[in-house]
Amino acid sequence: MREPAQWKVDKVKHLTEEIDESPVSAVISIKGLRNKEFQKIRNDIRGEAKMQVLRSRLLRLALEKSRKKNISGLIDYSYGQIALITTTKSPKTVYDILVSKRTKAAARGGEIAEDDIVIEPKETSFPPGPMISVFQKAGIPAGIEKGKIVIKSEVTLVKKGQAISKDKAQVLEKLEILPVTVGLEMIAAYDDGLVYTKDALSITVEQIVSDMAGAFLKAKALALKTDFLVPEIMPELLSKAHLQALGLALAANFVDEKNIDIFIRKAVINATTLNSLINKDLNNENIEDENPEESKTEDKKDEGSEDDAAAGLGSLFG
Repeated sequence: MREPAQWKVDKVKHLTEEIDESPVSAVISIKGLRNKEFQKIRNDIRGEAKMQVLRSRLLRLALEKSRKKNISGLIDYSYGQIALITTTKSPKTVYDILVSKRTKAAARGGEIAEDDIVIEPKETSFPPGPMISVFQKAGIPAGIEKGKIVIKSEVTLVKKGQAISKDKAQVLEKLEILPVTVGLEMIAAYDDGLVYTKDALSITVEQIVSDMAGAFLKAKALALKTDFLVPEIMPELLSKAHLQALGLALAANFVDEKNIDIFIRKAVINATTLNSLINKDLNNENIEDENPEESKTEDKKDEGSEDDAAAGLGSLFG
């Protein structure tokens, strides 16, 4: 069996020591990140964290040799194009720092559109020439007006989730549209015996507060539905009981100082209704005196009005 190269042995030993000495270790994906952007991010976080690109197999070997409890859980995330971050900052802090360093960049071709890429109608800075063919080949309706290439109408160049072709990437770069978000993506981080994935680290305080508020409202609704007595629903239960008591008192015509105003309002409403019906009846009688022939055809309607008046009297006094 061939012995591993000495530099690999030394590298694994150095990595193991660094992981053991660092409170937090995080595996970062660098896939698709351009060297210029990578160097900028590394310089930006210098002083807060140490970042180094390395071969995934060497990192897995170092994690296996580490003495830290449960740090071997990072091995499952140590594949592909990765870098290792060691720091004293918490995993959440490191995650938020990396997110804040993300920037927009031009597409090269082959990237997946994060959102619909829409080209608005406008005049470009390009004079008539080969560029009009480039636009048309990419599917952009272009023409020439006043010595400039213009985009005639709005077009969705790439839909969300679709790959950006090289031809379309070239056009987007010419139009100074930056559809790609570039940056380092944390895959997982280790801290004090626990491994945190990016799904856990991406949760925000606002999301936690919103979820807690939603859970509280659902629990409160369930307690109200089942009459489960807890302090949080007592005001609603007392209000509900008060309304039910008033309804029962009204149905039974039970009057006391607490609900007499409701009976008075009810009497006023009934009296107003009765007065309206009586006035309508008197008006109909006047019309009948003036137009005896027409009044005969209205007899059935009048009978209905009398019934309504009787009903109004019954509700007022019964």
